[in-house]
Amino acid sequence: HALPKTLTYSGDAGGDSTPFDYLVSYVKYLNEVKLAKPTIPVTNWFDTGLLVSVLQGCIVNAGTSLLTDGDGLAMLRDASIGHIISKLNQMLCVEPFNTTKGVYNFFIGDGACRLNGGVELALHLIEGKKPASLTTLFIFNNHKWAIEDNLVAGTEKEHVLHNKDFYDLVQNHDQVCICENELELRETLALLSRRTDAYLQGKGSPGLSIVVVRGMDIELPPVIGDIGPIRKSVEMKFMRDVLGKFSAGCQHKIPLYGCSAFEYIQYLHIFMEEMPEGQNYQYVCGRTDIQAAHMCGLVQPEGRAVLFINDVYGINSLGESLRFVLSGFGGRQLLIMIWHPSLLNLIDHFHLHRPPMVWPSIGPELCKYYVRKESDALFVDFAGASGASRITEQVTSALAAGTPLVVCNILPEQERDYVSLDIRVKTG
Repeated sequence: HALPKTLTYSGDAGGDSTPFDYLVSYVKYLNEVKLAKPTIPVTNWFDTGLLVSVLQGCIVNAGTSLLTDGDGLAMLRDASIGHIISKLNQMLCVEPFNTTKGVYNFFIGDGACRLNGGVELALHLIEGKKPASLTTLFIFNNHKWAIEDNLVAGTEKEHVLHNKDFYDLVQNHDQVCICENELELRETLALLSRRTDAYLQGKGSPGLSIVVVRGMDIELPPVIGDIGPIRKSVEMKFMRDVLGKFSAGCQHKIPLYGCSAFEYIQYLHIFMEEMPEGQNYQYVCGRTDIQAAHMCGLVQPEGRAVLFINDVYGINSLGESLRFVLSGFGGRQLLIMIWHPSLLNLIDHFHLHRPPMVWPSIGPELCKYYVRKESDALFVDFAGASGASRITEQVTSALAAGTPLVVCNILPEQERDYVSLDIRVKTG
């Protein structure tokens, strides 16, 4: 089949279309390219993120294929943030992917891109690799972690990405384009369609380009509903009791490290913003889970630190930090709270980017490998209202006694208040 006409947007005076509309038109064009050249790979990959998710919804609502593949579907179901950057690296480094003619597009937000070193990697690939494909990396530069802000129905200062100067500097590269508004995005997409047309006809060169899109932002109500009940939850009471006593006598605010995991960000937000005990803490949001785990093992202002992690991503690089805390001459304490998703309804298995839960929880098991003697650590499972007072007493007593490591495994709803029976039934 003949290739489709390239995008021109003739007659479009602007003002009636959003950036999402223009991007949908570009994906429609790619669908027509695929129909015209069915033997040539034409594939899109979409990362985790609020704007990227909205773009996917717009594409689907327009009746257009996402043009993704098996890995694309797997990453939408199970991936960690920034996963498509690893796919980009694979496609441009592994044979025969990098020696095969193809048209590839990657869509990601600036927060997710940073988490996996996206821009630095892309520039590395541009300089060091000569793939046979025509590849474009779209980065939505809205300067914040949008999904996390959506979960707390507000703008967290810790979620702001101060990256304007970074992208302004990067745009000096001849393979990087920044679109400041809808008009520039429209013209860039038209240019990409012409490049695609020339490439498929053997008149254009392959290569990797970066398109940074600014001006895209939306506000939505919290996707998982009212967060009000969290204020009176048993978990919040546990946090207030434990963290309140842990900060007693400190002259400086205790660092509370994390990386805005969906499992705890709403609890942390309310604790820091509304609870008096939260005034004794400073939330330090690591740029990655690895960075948060690194920081909790370093020397602290008064020897005390708290780490909030989830059961999968947050355990990255925790081992060396535990060695830092548990070695030496004492005087250091680390309180770790491990949070899990609650899987009570079918839809809970598909929320956000969350993969299937790892169970039994690997976090406490990992920590135990680094403990030299029993008196150095306390491991507890917080099971909600059942036994809450007993667990709170155990934890606060251990912290008051100077126990170097205290690990609280905050059990998800489905793992609470049940009796496990080991029975033998004769059937005949």
